[in-house]
Parts: sequence; structure tokens; C-alpha cells
Amino acid sequence: MTDEITLSSDALTARFSAHGARLEMLRLVDGPSLVLHADAADHPTWRSVYPGAIVGPVANRVTGGRVRLGGHIYQMPCNENSITALHSGPNGLDQRVWEVKGQTQNALHLQLTLADGDGGLPGNRTIDVRYVLDGATLSLTIAADTDAPTPINIAHHPYWRLGDASAHLLQVDATHYLPVDARNVPTGEIAAVAGTVFDHTSPKPLDPDIDHNFCVRRNRRENPRHVATLTGADGLAVDIESTEPGLQVYAGAYLPTLAGTDITPLAGVAMEPQGWPDAVNHDAFPSILCAPDTPYRQITRYRIRRAT
Repeated sequence: MTDEITLSSDALTARFSAHGARLEMLRLVDGPSLVLHADAADHPTWRSVYPGAIVGPVANRVTGGRVRLGGHIYQMPCNENSITALHSGPNGLDQRVWEVKGQTQNALHLQLTLADGDGGLPGNRTIDVRYVLDGATLSLTIAADTDAPTPINIAHHPYWRLGDASAHLLQVDATHYLPVDARNVPTGEIAAVAGTVFDHTSPKPLDPDIDHNFCVRRNRRENPRHVATLTGADGLAVDIESTEPGLQVYAGAYLPTLAGTDITPLAGVAMEPQGWPDAVNHDAFPSILCAPDTPYRQITRYRIRRAT
């Protein structure tokens, strides 16, 4: 790849790409990558499943791609069975080449501007992404501002694999989740996890059909707090801390099989801190509206450790 950017700390090495502001690889010391990766030149379809990318400006699914705002209906392009906008359609943030605004040994600043009407949404928008390595922690700060009210719900989309993916145990700080319909769009119900396959209040294996939002809280917070822990068979773990009210968990059932790699369905799990999906169409969900006087800001931290 010609746009590789490598950062390092005393414990981690990470490789990034300006294409999609994506995390391509993350290694602890000299170990294997903790996120799935493949060479996009050899496997052109790989990036279609959003590996490591920043997705948005409205992550996840939006019913019909329609956004009602200020008495107007804005139409986002649909890219999932022509009836749903997934991660803002076929030309979302993951498909853009971001500008590198700054880089040091352990930090990277990327920026992208979206003109009013880009992606069917209002507002001239500026989005900043900052990655920082500090010891065994990768921190991600995402900020966005706009000159007109517009929905913003940005997510980071790495596929984590800590050794044998079939041995993963997931714990999530959520007592409720969002059921979905046949299109994988939330029905509007906020359901208890108790007694269901979504009960990850204590560590357990993932159901292979999970592609759902866990309601880790009802509002954004200024400071990140723990939302989930993924643990591998050898005790390696990633703790996720975030300011976001939701955590989309996708078990990877529809990952492709890529020849010459270890990427197959269920080879890794995506855990994406974000606002609740389709919030623009559900008044009971936390708002994802960004305005000139209420800019968007997300902080997410991935802490790598050995479980005790």
C-alpha cells in the first residue's frame, strides 16, 4: 500500500491508511495482529466490509435512507438491497481519502470535509480523527462541526480477533438492546437482554447471528467509561471505553472467505461504539443531531491487556 502510516509506542505498533482513515493492523509487541487485515490490492472486496474504517457520517442503518429534519426530508443513498442506507451509502467516510494533518511517532491526525448536500445531508462539515498510542492503549478521538443542523453518528469498525475467534468471550455493560426487523433495522423496541442470547452482562461466547446495538447508556458522556471487554482463549483481552451511548456488536457471520488469508465468516468480531442506529427515525432514541452550537465529539479507548 502506498498510503501506509505506522505509529508505535513501547507496547503497540499500529498501521493506518488514509483511505477511510482506517486502522489496518494493530500488534502487541511482536505478536500477531489483533484486528483482521488483508491487502486491498490483492483482495479488492475486502474494504466492502468496512475493516478498520471510520464509517459515517451516519453509521449503521437508516430506514429507506430518509432523514426528516426541520420540516424537510433528506435522502441518503441506499446501498443495502436498495432499501437501506448502511454507513451512509456507497460513498461514505470509509470510501474517502482523508488528509493527513499531522503525525508523530505515536499520534496521527486525519481530516475530511463534506460539502452541504454531500451524501444527501445538509451542512458544510469538517471531521477530525485523531489516533494516539500510549503504552498498550489505542485512543481515538473523533470531532465534527457543521454550519447547519445535520445528523452525525460516526463509528470505528475494526474486526477484533484475539487468537482463535471461536474462543472469544464477550462482556458488555448493557441490560438492554435494540431488536431489529428483517432488514436489520431497529424496530423501535428497547428490550431487556435478560434471558436472551444478548445477555453479555457476564462474559460468554457470541451468538453467530448477532448484529445488534447494545444500549450501554441513554446519553453521550463527556468522559469515556468502560462499555465492553473481549477476551481470547490465551487470556489476551481488549477493554473498550467510550463516550458513546451504543455499542454495535457484529459477530462477523457474513465476512468473506479470502484465499491466502485467515479471513472467513466469524473470523473476527466488530465492536463499534456509536449512537443508536436509525436514531433519526425514533424519537425515543438518543439524538444524533449536530448543530453549529453543539459540535460532535467521541472518545473511544482500546486497552490491551492480559486477563488475570
